[in-house]
Amino acid sequence: MGENVKTFVVVFLATLSAAVGETLISYAMKKNGQVDLMELSQWHKLIFSVVRNPYIFVGVILLGIFFFLYLAALSWADLSFVLPLTALSYVFAALLAKFFLKEDVSWYRLAGTLIIIIGITLVALDRRQQTVDYRENVQNGGNSQEVQGTKKGRL
Repeated sequence: MGENVKTFVVVFLATLSAAVGETLISYAMKKNGQVDLMELSQWHKLIFSVVRNPYIFVGVILLGIFFFLYLAALSWADLSFVLPLTALSYVFAALLAKFFLKEDVSWYRLAGTLIIIIGITLVALDRRQQTVDYRENVQNGGNSQEVQGTKKGRL
């Protein structure tokens, strides 16, 4: 599998996992009612809801999956490439909020989501996923000034 395809598949799965996890957590928290963080007893309720509420528990597991997929993608691609792609979770979250949570997603929110999609597309058009080879830099004792056309330490 090509590096670009591998990154897009992993980030797609990661962002879908994050959006579904956040949707499940939102659903559970709305059912439980508002939490007043100024009351100590509410903190206890909030902490134990992670293990007692299956929606929150599964949501946290899905957010953990997002985290490990994100770590994997960062092992072969630049942060400046991977992180903007994770904004795809905002698109999934807006869709899940509208169709699963039945939220009234305004035109302003939809327009913002469209702008995010445009930004994701611009980042995806850059075929260079990695501009610095850190392994080569370490093998050269950290003295490599120019790696793959970019100067070390410069943006």
